Amino acid sequence: MANNLTDQFIREHLSADVRTLALGTHPDGVDMQYALTQISGWQAARLKVPLWAASEGIVYPKHLSLEQCTSQYIAQYKATAVEQLLGKNLKMADITGGFGVDCFFISRSASKVYYNEMSAELCDCARANFKALGRPEIKISCGTAEDYIASLTPDSLDLIYLDPARRGDAGRKLVSISDCQPDTVALQDALLRIAPNVMVKLSPMLDVSKALTELHNVSNVFIIGLDGECKEITLLMQRDVDAEPVITAVDIKANGTPEIAVSSAKSADNALSLPIADPQQLQPGTFISEPSAPYMKSALFRTIAASTGTTLLHPDTHLFWSKQKPESFPGRTFQLVGIIPFDKRSQSALVKTQANLSVRNFPETAPALQRRLKLRDGGPRYLIATTLADSRRVLLDLTK
Repeated sequence: MANNLTDQFIREHLSADVRTLALGTHPDGVDMQYALTQISGWQAARLKVPLWAASEGIVYPKHLSLEQCTSQYIAQYKATAVEQLLGKNLKMADITGGFGVDCFFISRSASKVYYNEMSAELCDCARANFKALGRPEIKISCGTAEDYIASLTPDSLDLIYLDPARRGDAGRKLVSISDCQPDTVALQDALLRIAPNVMVKLSPMLDVSKALTELHNVSNVFIIGLDGECKEITLLMQRDVDAEPVITAVDIKANGTPEIAVSSAKSADNALSLPIADPQQLQPGTFISEPSAPYMKSALFRTIAASTGTTLLHPDTHLFWSKQKPESFPGRTFQLVGIIPFDKRSQSALVKTQANLSVRNFPETAPALQRRLKLRDGGPRYLIATTLADSRRVLLDLTK
């Protein structure tokens, strides 16, 4: 634990540049290594876990643990989903506790809460932090998830939560469920014997269809984004479920407000018609909408079209057209200025102009096309290279 001089130094330098502090001089009696960890931790938490940053007595671990922890707003969303699906007064255990963000927020729906983590440093942080946050009753144990599971008896919990470590040797990021630790695929039967509900956080890069072949009893798939970036895929497994899982995609704004959620079973989405826009409809003044990353990941394109009154430009393009601006679209919407044919004459007119370029269902990458056209990035103009329903390759000229 820190001494008074170290605590004072931390308070006085919370907003200072950590690298500058590390190279500078400091008063005698200050534990500089601890102070730098706490200052950099607070600076990271201020954006990622603002409740922690605003609370006195929080202890921060090394940077990697903060980098890997769940954002507060995503944890709050999952906690709300748990309460809506499973109710309150649960007996729950987070068997890979980490920095404790998920455990803390989901525990608000629980009457008994257990936190397990193999890192002694993180257990010490959790013990101090749960007390500082008003939850000292959360029981903490230090050990591997496998050993913790082995210590539990059938039906001793209502909910198990786990976030398998997704980094291998030398920090290499892992995507496959079986490669992560603990191996949820191997442990799923044991987990479902202990609790009828198991929630597992997985990589945003994961192929959802593949995950559903490896993990059984999945009732819900949550594809969660933050400010347009897909951050995680979380699955809820339930012991007695035999229905097709419901896929829910949601993007959470930077201020913590969830955007509109899109939910459907895959078979229900496939049963809907696939409305395709006639290229002749793409007139200046009409609108082009692009789903943000979590909605793209969900592949619920028919559901999106049906709920927003839009049509797709092409079955594989995943851009949506509408005559009027959609009232609520899960992504961003542009106004169409014009359609630029993808030919040499039209391309030459674009050389060295300024625009934000992206590609959808197009045979060339955005960086390669940008280099060829010598486009300067930025400005109010947007160009999307894409393919229309009549197979023409074009550049959509757009503005916000």
